[in-house]
Amino acid sequence: MTLSDQFHSLPMLLKVSQVADFTGTHERTVRRWIRDGRLGAVEHPSGLRVPRRSLWRFLGLDMALSA
Repeated sequence: MTLSDQFHSLPMLLKVSQVADFTGTHERTVRRWIRDGRLGAVEHPSGLRVPRRSLWRFLGLDMALSA
């Protein structure tokens, strides 16, 4: 599966738990990244959500999609 395929297979807005699973970290770590401003997130009626584009930028993979 290519990076582009992985990117497009993710939902547009990811739950904190999904980001934690994808990055192999704990939810508290993801929430700290959000709180510190390193990872973009939006308020959603059912909790914080991370746009998949923000996750890709955070991981340094956004340039890989444009190549």
